This record gives sequence, C-alpha cells and structure tokens, in this order.
Amino acid sequence: MSRYACLLIPDLPLAALLRAEPELSGKPLVVVDDESIVSGWLRGLTIAQARAAVPDLIVRGLSSQGLESAHAALVDVALSATSRVEDTSPGTVYLDLEGSEALFPSERGLLTALDARLANVGLDSVRAGVGPTRTVAFLAARHDGGGHVVRTARARAFLAPLPLDLLDPPDDLWERLARWGLRTLGELSRIPRPALGTRLGEAGVALARRARGADLAPFRPAAPRLRFEESAEPGYPVVDLEALSFVLRGVLDRLTRRLRVRGLAVRELLLEFELESGQRFTRSVSLGAATVEVPVLTSLVRLALEQHAPPEPVERLRITATPGSVESAQLDLFLPPLPAPAELAVTVARLEALCGADRVGAPGVVDTHRPDAARIEAFASDAHGAQLLRDAPPPRAAMALRALRPPRAVRVREREQRPVRLERDGQTLRVLRCAGPWRLFGEWWGERCFARDYFDVELSDGGVYRLYHSLQDDAWRLDGLYD
Repeated sequence: MSRYACLLIPDLPLAALLRAEPELSGKPLVVVDDESIVSGWLRGLTIAQARAAVPDLIVRGLSSQGLESAHAALVDVALSATSRVEDTSPGTVYLDLEGSEALFPSERGLLTALDARLANVGLDSVRAGVGPTRTVAFLAARHDGGGHVVRTARARAFLAPLPLDLLDPPDDLWERLARWGLRTLGELSRIPRPALGTRLGEAGVALARRARGADLAPFRPAAPRLRFEESAEPGYPVVDLEALSFVLRGVLDRLTRRLRVRGLAVRELLLEFELESGQRFTRSVSLGAATVEVPVLTSLVRLALEQHAPPEPVERLRITATPGSVESAQLDLFLPPLPAPAELAVTVARLEALCGADRVGAPGVVDTHRPDAARIEAFASDAHGAQLLRDAPPPRAAMALRALRPPRAVRVREREQRPVRLERDGQTLRVLRCAGPWRLFGEWWGERCFARDYFDVELSDGGVYRLYHSLQDDAWRLDGLYD
C-alpha cells in the first residue's frame, strides 16, 4: 500500500529570509513586497501600520532568488530520503516512501531524520506529515503544527474533525458552505456527491473528494536536479574585498549545506556579480579536488578575486556549483600521510596568486635534446598516488646533480682540450679527476642551435662538478654540482 510524506513551509518568504540571515531569528521581522507585508502575523498591513503596532520592527524586502533557493533546499532534503519526489508548488513537496524502509525502518524515524536535515540546510520552520495519500499527508503536515503519522485505518477518523479552511477552498465556495453550516471535512464528506455536483458544480465535488482524503491527480515524480545555486543581495554596493568575502562566506555555507545533504561536494564554482552600473562580472574557480569545506572554498574564491577583482561595487551576487563526488584513498600504515587535497588546492592557489598562474605546476619534458629545457604543466589529480608510490621498485643509489640555473660562467685552463684548472670567485682550483667529453648538439636548423662538450670533474676543494664547453662562443660554464 502506498505511503506518502509531505514537507510544507507555511511562510516561505520568512523562511527564506531567516535562512539567509539566521541572526534575525526570534526578532520582530516582516518581509515586504511593494510596501505591503507578505509574511508573518502582520501580513496585509502597510509598513506604517505595522510600525505603529511594533516600533522595533525589522523590515526586509522580498527576494525572488531567496525564495527559489529556499525551495530548492527543501527539494534537496526530500531527494536525500527518496528519489521519487513531486515538486508541486513553492514551499510544498511530496515524497513517495515506497522502498525507503531500508533507510528508515519507521516513519517516525523518517520524520526525525528529515527534521535534522532541514535544520542542516537552514530551514527550521518546515512541517511534515505522513499519510496513505498525498492529501492526507498534506493535512497531517498542516494541522496543529504537523508531525502526524496517519495510518490507513485511522485516516477517516483523523480527517473528520479538521476545519475546511485547511484545504484553502475558493472564497465564493467557502461562503456558500459557511451559510449551509458546514465547518469540518467530515460534514462535507457526508453530503452525497450528486447533490454537491448539482449545487456547487465541479469545484464542490473536487473539494469533497479532497475532504475524504482522495488525490485529484496521479503522482508525478520530478527528475532529480544537480544544479545548485545560491545568491545574496547585501542591500548596498559592496566595494571592499573584505566585506565581499564576508558575504561570499555566507552564500558558500548555504551552498555546501545543500550539497552535503545530497552526499555531494563542490568541484567547480561560477561566480556572477551584478555591478552598480548594471553590468555583469563573472569568474570561475576550479578545484583540484572536490570539497565541502567552507574555509577552503572561501580562501580559493578570495584568491581568485584578488587576481581579477570586480571593476565596480557589487550589488548582487550568485554562485553556481558544479557538483562532484569526494575522492577517497586508502591510507598506508607505513607511509607518511599525504596532505589533504583541499588544503593542497589552497596552497597551489596562493602560489598562483603570488607567482602567476603560468608559473605554478609540475615539471614537464620538452620534445628536444637541449638538456636545460623544461616546461610547467598543470598538476594532475591522482587519488591512487600512494598506492603507485608503494608498488614502485626501489630507486637505485645514485648521485644527484644540483643544476645551476642559469649556468655560471667560469675561467678554465685547458691541456689537450681537457680542463686542468678552474678559476671561480677569485679562487683557483685544480682538476684532480676528469671524465668526458660528452658532446651534445641539436636544433641546428633554427636560431637556438647549440653544441657543447660536457665534463664531470673532481676539484681540489673536494667537490664534484659538471662543466660544459660551448663550441659556439668558446666559453666555459659551471652547469651543476653533485650531491
């Protein structure tokens, strides 16, 4: 037998505002649209009338983007419990509980888990209910603060004493029913359907069917969405990067809460700013590894904006996250722990901000015979790096060459085209042993042609060095020293 749950936000504008500004919770607060209050117990009054009743009233404007984000967070919580979710209207979603028994053995446990997840995404005023139909689940969520679990055998007894206004009938229909003395769902459901159809038409029959707990349309599950957006309207132009970072941190916190409840993480961020002149400024931030750590994301976004800051004060901003899964790797008991991918991404971003994006990366091999040629390549993310390092054969014992870049010019005395003495920094050193030459030449077809004779020498100071003799300009250079 089918079972459904309903998640209902009674006052969506107020819930969206408290989600964006949780510090206002518990204070006298209203949301206005065109000078008319649209939320709270002062709904329908003007601002002047409300302030006359409550002098310390806090007034905030209605944000359409905030409403969309709050409803999207509600849908995310529903999708965390089941994949079959019907998105009917702003602030109301239905869950098909078929197959969810493995995750939630009891429906009371389901409501407790949903309540905790709703609090995690910043929605504290959501009502929930469970019933055999969506209509019963809606009434179980709306009546007396919600939280009711209605069994099939008890559905008729639960519905009978409920007031008719819970179904929000049209005003003209409500007035006619009030004149007849009908006040509850049970009284309306006892009237024969032909009599209702004759006197009230199709609308009256539909209302009577809902009063009996029937659904007027089949369940239509929506496809799960993987688009996560959050926005903010500070209410004033933001000029300073420090103030903008404070606003961004709140937006990123709400964004990561939604991703965390879905078991996802941030892989890439798209920042969109609406400037004071009406123009738009966009900036994308790619992450080396997916994460939901707000301090890490804030640091990466701030470093990106330090390199390319908005040219004008910001009035509105929106952040869109591309989701990804958190990479996991099996740690080794005998190897030192690797740095966290998120912390490593912040370090790389700071180096890019300090040195430039084109000067940070991994060394790469250039397709040339020139020994000192190299290039910088982007870091490659490999979740199995520790495993690869562990399975690699042990390296052979060998001397390491510490290359000097650029090579240092030295004066060398030769005998039979081999170095015998070397002058460096005003000091003359004898060559005790010499190996070479090894001639290396290439790129003769271009302007960067080279021809060199390399020597490995042991000098009288006890060090082992690498020299080369450039055949083009007849000059000697110290290329490196061995450790």
